[in-house]
Amino acid sequence: MTEFINHPRGEGLVKISGVISHYRVSRDTASFFFTQSDQSKFGAIAVAASLAGLGGQAMATAANATSLEEEADFVQFRIDGVELKGWLWRSPFKEGDIVDVAAEWRDDHYEVFGVVRPADRTIALYPHCTRGRRTHVKNAIKWWIYVSVFFDVGIVALSGVMSTPIIEYWTGAFEDGGGWVIGGIHVVIAIAVYSMTKQWMPFVRVAEKVFQTLGLPNPAGVDLVKSSKGKHKPDDSFEYGAMFFRY
Repeated sequence: MTEFINHPRGEGLVKISGVISHYRVSRDTASFFFTQSDQSKFGAIAVAASLAGLGGQAMATAANATSLEEEADFVQFRIDGVELKGWLWRSPFKEGDIVDVAAEWRDDHYEVFGVVRPADRTIALYPHCTRGRRTHVKNAIKWWIYVSVFFDVGIVALSGVMSTPIIEYWTGAFEDGGGWVIGGIHVVIAIAVYSMTKQWMPFVRVAEKVFQTLGLPNPAGVDLVKSSKGKHKPDDSFEYGAMFFRY
């Protein structure tokens, strides 16, 4: 049965510094990005597809509805007797590490949202938390441009196959009303990118709060994927640069 984790809020984060003791980590699965309502939507689509006679599509959608989980590390440790636990996408830390932790107080422990090891500038955060708001928006715009250019190149390639000059092809498309179709497709691409950008915002907001709590400069402009490039070390696992980073 899928374990759905509520989207994090990261309210009231505090910085806790010290030496890790009583360290435990377990690799487990849960749904961090998709919510229970998302699973219900997938299920409803599967039923509708089945009623419409789309058996293959219904089976694929039903499979997606039960495959929403992803792996992450659940860590538990203490710092100066204080109990901390929480999810990190991948924890590269170990017993005895000197760390800074961004955590939120719960009933009987601090919930971990991010951990930094200042000695080698290694950082791990809650799943999907990698960028501040400004870099998140810039990344979304970049992908919108990439997809739009790919689409335009496809149109140009199609023009070449048809042995029609490009200018004549575009002129003809607008004269026939096709230009509005092309423009509409660009708008659809923009809406899709905006929707995905909005879906990731809970993680972006938490990431920025973690960066601020841990004292990273310019929290809104942090991009851990970018800052990790060229800083790989021989003992780093293959998840480096994707699930844990350096700043």
